[in-house]
Amino acid sequence: MKRSLRIVIADDEADIRQGFRRLLCKLGCEVVGEAENGRDLIALCAAERPDLVITDVRMPEMSGIEAAKVLAKASAIPVIVVSSYERPDDEDCAFIADFLLKPTCITELRAAINKACDGAF
Repeated sequence: MKRSLRIVIADDEADIRQGFRRLLCKLGCEVVGEAENGRDLIALCAAERPDLVITDVRMPEMSGIEAAKVLAKASAIPVIVVSSYERPDDEDCAFIADFLLKPTCITELRAAINKACDGAF
């Protein structure tokens, strides 16, 4: 039996995190932690060693893009970035596995996870 994907979610809005938690549960993924900002996300990833991160772009203290850059250098954990506002610049896209526009549906999320995990999901 294949083990479920271990995922950390980061967003400064609790209701958005809860929505992603519900979608991920339907996909059979395990949410191993939630963060409200990029700094907490980095610390949580060091402690939990997730298979994947899903993060908002705009968060207090440190953005999701800044956190993705740190994670890419430190641990190579794939990062899916979600935003209601804008697609990251091409330079920033080098540090992320995929980008989703909020709100997203389960089909888009499944496709992004599969892409981020090199088709292993």
